Amino acid sequence: LVRGSFVEQHAVLHLEGSRFLMFDNLGMEAAAGGGFSRLLVVDVADGGETTIFPNASTPDRLRRAFFTRGGGDVALSPDRRRVIGTARTAGRGVEVRLSDGAVLAEFDSVHDVSRVEWLPDDRTTHARRRPLPGVRYAPGAH
Repeated sequence: LVRGSFVEQHAVLHLEGSRFLMFDNLGMEAAAGGGFSRLLVVDVADGGETTIFPNASTPDRLRRAFFTRGGGDVALSPDRRRVIGTARTAGRGVEVRLSDGAVLAEFDSVHDVSRVEWLPDDRTTHARRRPLPGVRYAPGAH
């Protein structure tokens, strides 16, 4: 049992030794009124925590957009140097470098809904963000 600043954490992956990566839904919201989720590394031996994403170098537009109260996922790259974090209900994901949290790629689940007949007229010409359950690395990808 480990306690920390994380709230509604899940999708825990072992990195090495006593270090684990997790998706923390509400920890930053609770800790700093931040209103965003995060990718967090926790050392279960000493209780140390490192927020990989978002961090001080993360653009504010990404920091605020990366939030989900429920759901979220992490995928570790085969070389164990990168991670994809997915904020399910926000329909967004990011690939970041584990060493410094630098954003390497962004994923947006945006769909053209102009042909959906049952939508109201004022919504038929717009794109709509949809939930993004997760993004994974292809087998054998480096």
